[in-house]
Amino acid sequence: MSAKAGKVLVQSDAGSYAAWSGADQPELAVEGLGCGLLVLSPLGIAMPHYADSPKFGYVLGGSGVVGVIPVGGDAAERVVRVETGDVIAVRTGDISWWYNDDADGAGADLSIVFMGDTARAVSQGDISYFFLAGGNSVLRGLDAAAWAPGVTADQAAAAFRSQPAVLLTKLSQKLPGVCPREQDRKDIVANAGQVAAGTVKTVTAADLQALGSLGISAALGRLDPGAARAPWVVREGAAQAVYVARGSARVQVSSVGGGETLLLDEEVAAGSLFVVPRFAVAFVAAGAGGVEWVSLIKSARPAVEHLAGKGSVLAGMTAQVVQASLNVPPELVELLGGRSAAP
Repeated sequence: MSAKAGKVLVQSDAGSYAAWSGADQPELAVEGLGCGLLVLSPLGIAMPHYADSPKFGYVLGGSGVVGVIPVGGDAAERVVRVETGDVIAVRTGDISWWYNDDADGAGADLSIVFMGDTARAVSQGDISYFFLAGGNSVLRGLDAAAWAPGVTADQAAAAFRSQPAVLLTKLSQKLPGVCPREQDRKDIVANAGQVAAGTVKTVTAADLQALGSLGISAALGRLDPGAARAPWVVREGAAQAVYVARGSARVQVSSVGGGETLLLDEEVAAGSLFVVPRFAVAFVAAGAGGVEWVSLIKSARPAVEHLAGKGSVLAGMTAQVVQASLNVPPELVELLGGRSAAP
């Protein structure tokens, strides 16, 4: 098992899209996880599409407008503005489009990392998209004249074949009439705010209702240079996909069977993704520039717990039991975060 950067699938003046695949990282397929990174340049738009996996998007930087039509024939479109720190939930089958409207004229890119549950995807370990427009539109090969009354043969030929771009396209001017509505954010978008150094902020169904039906949560972590996070585990058995957004870190992931053999022990750079399998224990130590990460946890209300250190599982256990089990002096029990085992 290793951490890897995504593969760029599309790159143009509109932006880029990179994805991680179970074919390259089998642990993604095994645990049913998926990830993608969308970067939209000013006036870039990701054309309307739906996906085979429930997911959330976390805005790494920039601002833009997103349209979502929930599954259901009578569902109204929700149009929202998203900004740095926002988490937006998207269900399987929801139609969505993503647009960098360059609202403040600063010319900044809009960057969003998507993380999803691919257990029921067409290909486990991959988030697959189905576009309504562009060179790979699912409607491109269909005969529009046969099902759209009044459409001529020439119009039918042009309807879904006039846009040659795939996934992304760059507009020549701002779209008129695109009006995000604050009330549309309710239950599908929440801002995680600033993550303090040395902490992990978890966004669950309690913070964003839509995550409850998706069965996933987002976790955001940050460490200052040289700092470390004590070993943690999701004891209920929820797998995690972790994307390193900034900086770098040494990452260790234990094997499920325990022992000295590790599934992962390497320096992980920004832009890389690694997996923490169910019941495995993970440890992160920040590099010289610190580290920030975003992770998906396959649980709507996860209990992420430290096994050692202050406030940990060891700290809450009878000290004499810890000492006897580890076969170490009482002083070391205290250094590991446990209670005093001295008589």
